[in-house]
Amino acid sequence: MSYLSLNLKKLKESSFTGFTENSKFVKNDFVFISFSENIKEALNHSQEAIKNGAKFVISQIDLKNELKEHNLFDKNLKENKDKYLKQLFNRSINDIKIFGITGTNGKSSTAFFLHQLLIFKEVNSTLLSNIPEILSYKNSEISPLTTPDRFLLKYYLKKSIDLKRDYFLMEVSSHGIDQGRIADLNFQGKCLTSFSQDHLDYHKSLRNYRNTKKSFFKETEKNNVISIDNELGKEIVSKNKSALSISLLKKNADILVEKGMIKTPWGDLKNTVPLKSKAMISNILCALGLYGREFGKIDIDSKNLSLLKNLPGRLQRSTVFENKFCYVDYAHSPDALNFVLEYLKSSYSGQIITVFGCGGERDSSKRKKMGKISEEKSNYQIITNDNPRNEDPFKIISEISDGMMSKNYQIILDRKEAIAEGLKKLKSLDPNSVLLVAGKGHENSQIVKDNEIHFNDLEIINELKDVI
Repeated sequence: MSYLSLNLKKLKESSFTGFTENSKFVKNDFVFISFSENIKEALNHSQEAIKNGAKFVISQIDLKNELKEHNLFDKNLKENKDKYLKQLFNRSINDIKIFGITGTNGKSSTAFFLHQLLIFKEVNSTLLSNIPEILSYKNSEISPLTTPDRFLLKYYLKKSIDLKRDYFLMEVSSHGIDQGRIADLNFQGKCLTSFSQDHLDYHKSLRNYRNTKKSFFKETEKNNVISIDNELGKEIVSKNKSALSISLLKKNADILVEKGMIKTPWGDLKNTVPLKSKAMISNILCALGLYGREFGKIDIDSKNLSLLKNLPGRLQRSTVFENKFCYVDYAHSPDALNFVLEYLKSSYSGQIITVFGCGGERDSSKRKKMGKISEEKSNYQIITNDNPRNEDPFKIISEISDGMMSKNYQIILDRKEAIAEGLKKLKSLDPNSVLLVAGKGHENSQIVKDNEIHFNDLEIINELKDVI
């Protein structure tokens, strides 16, 4: 009997709780699949998986001497991976309807809004997210990555099918598209929320990034919901006339906001959305488009629209001093930072202080642009660490400030000290002034060199506001 047959038989006769090809994501009684061809790397990852609770390690390097009964060896693992995935999944992918949402910004929010709309309709859906704070929300699953690996993704789908969920809502990252993590999924609905520069550290050029996003959408599909407030969206809609367009800018869009109403192909809705940011409204229109395309109507009343909640760390407001406010936002791209600052400028009559940085070992070409935007759209800037990782923080800050013409900014590497200085400045400003702490949003950690330390912007703000 072949290795494949023996291993499949053993898996069939065993119980396991999940499966993944990333050892860091293994939990108790998971199956870990190791594709490494390097014996040292394969052993290190496999031992990490066992330590995390793996029941079996399927590997293409024989590790039986080291892992004993935990190891299922198959020298042809790469060629047989789909057979293993079929056995581990052991369900029909057609038993659940999958919505995939992509875009530079807005993926998480659009999925969250659509999940709420489906809950209003009393439809069972799973929301897959990498934001731990929403785990308490109904039918949510937390993924360690925006789009998890093929095996882990099928685990979440299997779990949702077993729980009798009707829909599965997921974010589709450009990395996930490029690496084939979603290659064998049938999507009931697809959405493009936005497109602007990001992830050039991975894709190397804006053209490559654009083509990767574009490849998610097929010209013959009828289930695409596309924001046309960006050049990629316009191109997709021009080639797929059946796509549903949404816009905050163009009157010829299928879904838009006009004179206090949300206009849709299925009738108009009174705009009672409690969120006033243009970016958030655009995301809600995307969610409504997916909903309308699925059900052939939008039977959501104005009361339910008014109950829509935002994600943690997305324009999350805190009143820190009398008539002075602090916002925490996840904005970490030029487009996202611009949207947030434009919203704050239109909403508050006082001054705006921006505390922000840029991640290390990531797209460096956006740093100068973010420095320029922060200077143009806010009155004072404090440049600080985001997640510098193993990159020189001073190099990151130098590249940010290269886009700034004036010297009306401070550099404070320590993010807590930077937030404290921002709060001190805010306290001295006129009423209706705002402090924006941008870049990390809901995140609970900061990565400095190889260390991951607990850090949450909102926690720091709440800790400091009463002692400044």
